[in-house]
Amino acid sequence: MRRMRRQKEPAGGFSLIEVLIVVAIISMVTFLTLPSITSYLQISLHTAAREMASVIKDAYNSTIMTGRVHRIVYDLKENSYWVEAGPTSVLLDTQESREKEERRKRFRKSSEPEKPPSEFMLQTLVTRKKKPLPRGVIFEDIVTQQSPEPLVEGAAYTHLFPHGLAEKTIVHLKDNSDHHASLVISPLVGKTDVYERYLSSDELAKIENLR
Repeated sequence: MRRMRRQKEPAGGFSLIEVLIVVAIISMVTFLTLPSITSYLQISLHTAAREMASVIKDAYNSTIMTGRVHRIVYDLKENSYWVEAGPTSVLLDTQESREKEERRKRFRKSSEPEKPPSEFMLQTLVTRKKKPLPRGVIFEDIVTQQSPEPLVEGAAYTHLFPHGLAEKTIVHLKDNSDHHASLVISPLVGKTDVYERYLSSDELAKIENLR
């Protein structure tokens, strides 16, 4: 009688079928998870835009009630923002005034006093402290009346005035999945419009011309 040969058990490791099954499971999990992460980031971006618009509205109302100039400060390095209150009036910088200040610094004598510190201080009634953007959301750039060229580093400001006007500003936000949002602060009554895309100054001008 022929003896049945027993098949040898694999010494160790995984068979090809087992490896393919594991790869298929990983691919399925990745496929299901990535949209969730993308959706989460997009929700964070929209939440950041809505919260910022709300802070800007509160700052505008505080400006009217207190009669003091307010400004929203955007820290593009730390991706945070807050509101400051200052004097009852202030002059915005222009290209000419900035160049004049640079010349003054360059040729300032050691005996001349330094420029006095800013009169603006944190307005705790609006923002108790610096507000960080949600994780994964950053300032892409900011365009203001003082800086028509997009600012991508340092600090930027939006000034709000007691007589009801605001410094026209476009704040561009984006997340790690390259979703974009734009906040447009109108110079009249401090109204803030939110767009779910990158809105350039030229595109905004075309929209305003159609109104």
